[in-house]
Amino acid sequence: MKRGGFTLLEVMIAAAVLVVALLGLLGVFTNCFGLNETARNLTIAINGAQERLEQIRNADFGTIIANYNGPFNVSGLDGIGRVDATYVAGSNNNLIDTRVVICWRQGRNRIIGEDINLNGNLDAGEDVNPTNGSLDSPAQLVTLITEKEQ
Repeated sequence: MKRGGFTLLEVMIAAAVLVVALLGLLGVFTNCFGLNETARNLTIAINGAQERLEQIRNADFGTIIANYNGPFNVSGLDGIGRVDATYVAGSNNNLIDTRVVICWRQGRNRIIGEDINLNGNLDAGEDVNPTNGSLDSPAQLVTLITEKEQ
């Protein structure tokens, strides 16, 4: 007479399949936490870059290069921003090319952007894209600023 039910081997195989499936879901779940952190930090960085650009736009045109070039702190983020502002060649010094780049550190000590030591400067070995000779990051804004008419 045959009894209904599962053998011990069938139960162990089913449990192994269930464990593999749950581990896969756990991996996806933890990866989503990292992506959520990156999205949150990217939003903070872009807002910080936009805020810095607004400060530059509201500044006196003649003082932009002297007062705003270089590193600055970004509130709400373990990172640093950098402004590179230069006069555009052939513009008779009335047009400034402005780049605002923000690099930061997030979970698992992962650095986002090229500024590995987060000092706001491009140091030796940090320029992953050597063709442009400047810091790069997913959070960067580039614009041209012209002198306002009086």
